[in-house]
This record gives sequence, C-alpha cells and structure tokens, in this order.
Amino acid sequence: MISAAVILLPTRSRPLTVVGGLSLLKRAIFTAQRAGAKTCYLVSAHTAEQTSALRRSLAGDPRLSSRLVWLGPHETPPDPQPGGRDAEQCLAFEVQTVFAANLARELAEAATPQAVWAVSQAPQDYTLVVFPLSALPTALARLQTAGAELAGGDWGAEVQRFAADGYFLAQVSRPGLAADVEKALLLSLPNPRDGLVDAYLNRKLSRPLTRLLLRTPLTPNHVTLLSCAIGLLGAACFWGGGYAWPIVGGLLLQFSAVVDCVDGEVARVKFLESPLGAWLDITLDTLVHIAIFVGVGIAVWKQGGATYAPLLGGALAVGAAICFPFVTMAEKTEEQGKQQGGWENAIIQNMIEGLTSRDYSIIILLCALVQKLAWFLWSAAIGVQVFWCILAVLLHKAGRLNWAVFSSRSLDA
Repeated sequence: MISAAVILLPTRSRPLTVVGGLSLLKRAIFTAQRAGAKTCYLVSAHTAEQTSALRRSLAGDPRLSSRLVWLGPHETPPDPQPGGRDAEQCLAFEVQTVFAANLARELAEAATPQAVWAVSQAPQDYTLVVFPLSALPTALARLQTAGAELAGGDWGAEVQRFAADGYFLAQVSRPGLAADVEKALLLSLPNPRDGLVDAYLNRKLSRPLTRLLLRTPLTPNHVTLLSCAIGLLGAACFWGGGYAWPIVGGLLLQFSAVVDCVDGEVARVKFLESPLGAWLDITLDTLVHIAIFVGVGIAVWKQGGATYAPLLGGALAVGAAICFPFVTMAEKTEEQGKQQGGWENAIIQNMIEGLTSRDYSIIILLCALVQKLAWFLWSAAIGVQVFWCILAVLLHKAGRLNWAVFSSRSLDA
C-alpha cells in the first residue's frame, strides 16, 4: 500500500509546463494522492528562487490534500511519520512523468514487502519505482545527492521489473511534447459505459472540444450546465412541428450529447471529479430527457399524428422521471453490487450501462429525418415503463433499494 511519494524535480525538468490544464507539478502531486500518498516529498535540484516559484504555484488549490515536504540538495528530511511501515510503500518518479494512478496501485500490489519494483523503459532507466517505506530516509539521501535523478542507483535490493503494457505512461521531456501527451492522455480515458454512438462519434467530436476547454477556467459543472442548456434548446425546437424543426432539435440534442462527454473528460483530466458533479450530471441529463420526450410528443401531434401523441410523450417523460431515483440508486450502490455478485446485480449493471449511454440521441435524429418520430414515441413510452419496473424489482431483490443514498450527506461522500 502506497502511503508516501517522492517526486523528483531535476534541473532538466520543467515542472510548470501545462498538460491538460494542469502544470506537471500539480499533476504529479494529484496522481500521487490518487495512488494513496498522504505525504509527498518534493526533491528539487532547482535554485532556491525557482523552487520558491514552484511552491507559490501550488498555493490555494483545495485539491492538495497530502502533506508536502520540500527538500533541496543539502536539506535533512524529517523522519517519516511512524505507522505500519513494514506494510507501507513509497512511490518515486520524476515530475515530467505522466501516468495513471491505477498503474502505481497495480505496481504496489505486485511488490512484496521489502521488495523494490520498477517500471523501466530501458535497463537502469527507471520511470516509476515502488520501495518499502522503511527505506525512505536512505532513498531520499541518495536521490538528493544524485540531483533528483531517478535513473540507476542502488535501492538496497534487487529491482524487479513490472510490465506496464496497457497502462498510460508518458514523459514530457521537453515542453514541445506537452500537446502530444495531452492528446494521448485524453485517448486513454474511455468511459466503460459508452455506447456505440459515444465510442464512434461523440468521443471523436468531444475530445477536440475538451482540449479547448481545458485551457479555460470552466469547470466540469459549468460544462454540464452548458450541455443541459443545449439539450433544452433542442427540446424547444421540437415544439415547432413540421419537418425542419424536429431535425434542428435532433441536431441540438446530438450536440448536447457531445458536450455531455466533455464534462467527464475535463473532470478526469483535471482531477475535478466529485459526487456533486456526478449527481448534477445525471439530474440534468434526466431533465433534458424529459423535455425532449415531451417535445417529441408535441412534434408528432403537430405533424398530423394521433391526438394522443402528447399523452404518449407525457407518459414517456413521467417514466423517465420515475427512472431517475432507481438509476441513481443503482449507481450509488454499484460497489455493493460488485461485492455481492449474483445474477440480479449482473442484470442491473447491464441495464444501467445501456441506459446511461447517449445512443438514443442519434435514434431521435434519424427518426426526425425520415419523419418516423411516432415509432420512437410508441416504443420508448412502453419500454421506459418496463425498464423502471424491472429495475425496481431487481434492486429490491438485491437489497439495494436504499433511499438513504439521496441524503445531503451522500453528495459529500
């Protein structure tokens, strides 16, 4: 288990180079925190003036939760805080290394107590090293003497190699590589719940937009609100009836789905995920769905369809509203379901993954193009009622029908 990290800042590094809206220094600390580090030792070979500027760049960021210990070439590090040091580990890497926290956790799980494990791209050229916390004082002294360089050196034990194939790992060895690493980082962050339209259309359109917004102060919640506004504007277009207005509404809905991909991408790249953001995302998505379904009912009616079309649209909207608490409950208790196992939880997982994809937006657009919105209206109005009934029964059977997940405390969890 990683409880501390040594982040090296050699003179050749440029810690304030920005990748994905964050400096390499912040990204290194946040990644170490995600890996489990409660204390980060920043070993700097830069001048005192440069190190002072680096320290100022971190001031006031509420995402910094770990204790930061700055060490120059000749400074004596404080003794690591006592604890279960035999079982605890330390992660070491250079600040220009960009990687996913799950790689560090997997590396730590592979390492046995008192063993040293490393990810290396060439012999004696280590990229990530995990070593016993008990060896931290010796390691710090050596790394300070080595000018904050990770490559080579005596770790007090034979270094075992860890294969990092399949994990995101990159080096920003010079500022000119920042754009390429940022692009690769975005490509490494797929959402397992993406449907076919998300994977082959929405994500391809969202990533350039995400890279643009990463350079702005917009937060993921701001992007969520923008996506909702576009979706509601699309719903209003359906009220115009005729042939053209539903197509415009369908196009806006599709664009809303693209922007809806962006908020999650910005959150993951900038370490801004939060329970409140997840709740806001699903709540506003549901609001857009309800508005769209009512709009589709009105559009079918104005196109000369059955007089009961608005009622079908209303039934579809009500069904979507009823789905909301059950879907939220299923997502909030997802870990419980994984631990329990069983066929009920497997079906719940498949249902949620199918529902939370944005594939329906392209179906509405295609139906608008061929003037068959009534087909969508009938099938969806019936399907949504069947969906929430089955989901509610399965949640009850799995013991996950828990209304406490909607308490205000759950938003801060």
